[in-house]
Amino acid sequence: MGHDVRTIDKTTKHRAIAATGDAGVGLTDRQRIFVESIARGMNQTMAARTAGYESPNMRGHHLMKDPKIQDAVAQFHRKHEKSIQMTRKKVMEGMLEAIEMAKVQADPGTMVNGWREIGRMCGYYAAERKVIDINISAKRVVDKLETLTDAELLEMISKDEEAIEGEFAEVLEATQEQAEADYAAQYDD
Repeated sequence: MGHDVRTIDKTTKHRAIAATGDAGVGLTDRQRIFVESIARGMNQTMAARTAGYESPNMRGHHLMKDPKIQDAVAQFHRKHEKSIQMTRKKVMEGMLEAIEMAKVQADPGTMVNGWREIGRMCGYYAAERKVIDINISAKRVVDKLETLTDAELLEMISKDEEAIEGEFAEVLEATQEQAEADYAAQYDD
């Protein structure tokens, strides 16, 4: 009856977290300091530096990819949200109130910043992927259309022989990639 040591350790850890409410169970002292620093709003580099890691820029990035660190940060956030009875709705209401105050004070820059934060909270800046699905028969029609001359296409349109229904959406990959890189650069540090 060979049990996987990782499974036992993971189960033990989850029981310990459930019993104590401490997501720091199983973390080193440095990892715990890193998690607490991240949860209090520091960026990855500063949190790694505060925890005493060498090469804090690289180490912070690697630590944030660790599932146990991610779990600990999420647990820390939930614990503090619960203690102050904070909700996403309350944050959103506060942002809207601040935007309204900026509007009264005729401060468009602050209004734009407020709306930007609300957009982030709502996920409007998340990367979108578009998928084009062309089945075989549609591919044949497209291939046929691509071989026609302009005159033949105009003649076909005037006769309305074959109508093709569909939707078109252009995805500008370079623009999307740049937006993702800008967003990552702004929030990774």
